[in-house]
Amino acid sequence: MKYHIITIEREYASGGNEIGQRTARRLEIPCYGQEVLERAAEQMNTIPERLLHLEESTSNSFLYSLSMAAKVAMGERDGLSEEGALYVTEERVIQEMALQGPCVIVGRCAGWILRERKDVLRVFIHGDREFRRTRAEKTYGIQAKDVDNILKKYDRRRSNFYAANTSMRWDDKKGYHIMLDSSKLGIETCVDIICRTAQGI
Repeated sequence: MKYHIITIEREYASGGNEIGQRTARRLEIPCYGQEVLERAAEQMNTIPERLLHLEESTSNSFLYSLSMAAKVAMGERDGLSEEGALYVTEERVIQEMALQGPCVIVGRCAGWILRERKDVLRVFIHGDREFRRTRAEKTYGIQAKDVDNILKKYDRRRSNFYAANTSMRWDDKKGYHIMLDSSKLGIETCVDIICRTAQGI
């Protein structure tokens, strides 16, 4: 393959997880998502639920965002908060996964973390609001009256988490090789494009 590692950032309910899993199955390589958090929990001697809580507080903390962004910009890693230590641990886990061989990694700033590698294909999946509303209701069982708030909540959380830990905008096209609109292309076409690009076809 031309690109051995595929990283996917995605808007909530855009189908990014499903696209990552289907891509991995077609290429016969592992797909990591929740596994990043689970391995980080093992290394930090805690449980994944605790780390999810830390990620949420990271995403909602303006002061953390300013502090972490400054440390990232200056290349500092000392004196980090618990939330900062979590990011550094996830960073290490993602680097270890990439060293183990070809894989797909969904979320958690993986593209940014592996940005120095030339064999990483960085992908962003997005979709229009109606498409995502429908997927959120059908796939995640979210009630129609709650969908819009849920979409905003998780998109904001992912955007803030990315910005806090990378000092970059989550949806900045400069951070990706491919940005795909799953609501227009469909899930399977997105998988086709990613696989063909990764294989250099």
